[in-house]
Amino acid sequence: MKTNSLDFDAQALREKILDLAMRGKLVPQDPNDEPASVLLEKIKAEKAELIKEKKIKKTKPLPPITDDEKPFDIPDSWEWVRLGDVIKPEVHKKPTKNFTYIDIASVDNKKNQIANPNKINIAKDKIASRARQELDSNDILFSVVRPYLKNIALVPDNDEYKVGSTGFYVLKPFKLISRKYIFYLVLSEYVISKMTQKMKGDNSPSIRKGDLQGLIIPLPPLSEQSRNIYTTIRKTSDFAEV
Repeated sequence: MKTNSLDFDAQALREKILDLAMRGKLVPQDPNDEPASVLLEKIKAEKAELIKEKKIKKTKPLPPITDDEKPFDIPDSWEWVRLGDVIKPEVHKKPTKNFTYIDIASVDNKKNQIANPNKINIAKDKIASRARQELDSNDILFSVVRPYLKNIALVPDNDEYKVGSTGFYVLKPFKLISRKYIFYLVLSEYVISKMTQKMKGDNSPSIRKGDLQGLIIPLPPLSEQSRNIYTTIRKTSDFAEV
């Protein structure tokens, strides 16, 4: 089978852009940005408040990051964090009303967007046993099956009641984290290769959700997330508009 060289070049360009972005080398850093260390303290405060208000459950602390785990250098104003420390717990709930069901087949993994969700009438339609994850608009869906296929997408931003498959790890970043930054981050070769190495099983090789939770990721200042990273990626790639 022949490979279209233009498609290959475009893919290589996207991967290079993502790699530069997550290393803080895509655009110059702004010394006036509030450092990510301050951002992390604000996230801890937000998490504590949500736990106090019983809006999220308290989770087991993730292990501290060692120097040996850090795969490359990042700017001084950035921080290494575990992905699980900047996202909220998933919400597992059996649907009790009509809903839009998003499973792995609903994801267009070429454009990384939701293409074919199913409208479910609970009085008439059979409800899939995996339809157990309550979704919010702009949650990030990451398929735990064959992560190298990049079945990754943002949940559509609309008023529909949406339920996702348990075949996804639903990433729900805290309010002070750019969801689009996390979306592009998990599409990067760094994340995909790390998760592909964690796969287990023969028929449907998969990762554990704990593999993603424990992954260390580079966290830029919030201004850097919103100003430079995803906007520049959008201008220089054919990713879906998100």
